[in-house]
Amino acid sequence: MRKLNILMVCDAVANQPGGAFISALRFARLLKKRGHRIIFLAALYPNTKKIDEVEGMRVYRYRSIALPKFDRLIRISFPTSHEVDAILKKERIDIVHVIIPTPSCATAIKSARKLNLKVVSHSHAQPENWTAHLPKLLQNDTMEKRLYAYIVKFYSTTDAVVCPSPFAERLLREHNLKTRTVVISNGVDISHFKKTPYAAFLRKYKLNPREKRLLFVGRLSPEKSVETLIEAIPLIARGCSNVRIEIMGVGYLVDTLKQRAQELGVSDRVTFWGRVSDRDLLLAYNACDIFVLPSLVELEGMVVLEAMACAKPLLIANSPESASPDFVKKNGFVFKPKDATDLAKKVIMILKNNSLRKRMSEASLRMSREYDINKSVDKLEHLYYDLIDGQYGKKNFE
Repeated sequence: MRKLNILMVCDAVANQPGGAFISALRFARLLKKRGHRIIFLAALYPNTKKIDEVEGMRVYRYRSIALPKFDRLIRISFPTSHEVDAILKKERIDIVHVIIPTPSCATAIKSARKLNLKVVSHSHAQPENWTAHLPKLLQNDTMEKRLYAYIVKFYSTTDAVVCPSPFAERLLREHNLKTRTVVISNGVDISHFKKTPYAAFLRKYKLNPREKRLLFVGRLSPEKSVETLIEAIPLIARGCSNVRIEIMGVGYLVDTLKQRAQELGVSDRVTFWGRVSDRDLLLAYNACDIFVLPSLVELEGMVVLEAMACAKPLLIANSPESASPDFVKKNGFVFKPKDATDLAKKVIMILKNNSLRKRMSEASLRMSREYDINKSVDKLEHLYYDLIDGQYGKKNFE
């Protein structure tokens, strides 16, 4: 099978630790490993060059603006049609893969159409990812409907939409998307995320090995509802006195969350790590006793897969706008969204029962094997070939 030249349009690749951008880079790495050429079209950041390189993959960067409320970590670019046309021709692109419905992706789709190239889009956005950052006045059903209409219209201009979960696919169908969809999990690299000794990690950061640790990983933004976890700490402490919270991630709510911890008198039980290395993230998963995701909005939840691969019990907010509760079987509990009391109750139940915690850990590890990222890359690669040459039938990857 011939190797492909693939253009991935992803504004914040290698610059922002959000799930969509991490997922794109992980897929790109593994496609490159299989012999494909990956070229990125991305936003120009103050510390980057116009023609850049990320892990041996060429990146064309264009004029951009920083989005407000994202600590200038997310920028959106505005390449012209002429500029994108030139990339497609120069790099002899076979297929275009757009990651987020942004102006650069819209331009790339138009340019691809002129050259009769197929386009794959990726479902990484929910209206709540945007409305959560708007003034309360604009957080309403009308705004949500308009944003869904925009998302569906955008995806309708592409040849296939990759949905990271059946939940994500169902949402799009409920909002009248007619375009072909394929469910492909973001997956987890089980060769990296796995049970790993972590004693050196505890020593390095002077962490008490006798403490029970609850871990959150993700953006510190409204839809992640991290305040629910912080508000649960005083309630958890009544039943388990040696509990602390590890919060790994960046976002504009960090000061607000620190202030909330101070108001509740639990600052000494919470550590805000900011952005951490891949190695420290792996060890943090292994060092925790429970992985907690209070998020209200998830199209899959890559961090849940990572925690499962490290054999951790799960506590997931049972939000109707989230796919993550679907991962909870015998490996954890769900709790009522934004309900610190219910969260605390479930934490205590797990921490007080060693045999239950052990069974949940084993179940998580067992379930994680179903989401090996290499299986996801197989499906994505098959989709590319099917769109280009029709060499793979739908039954091979759906």
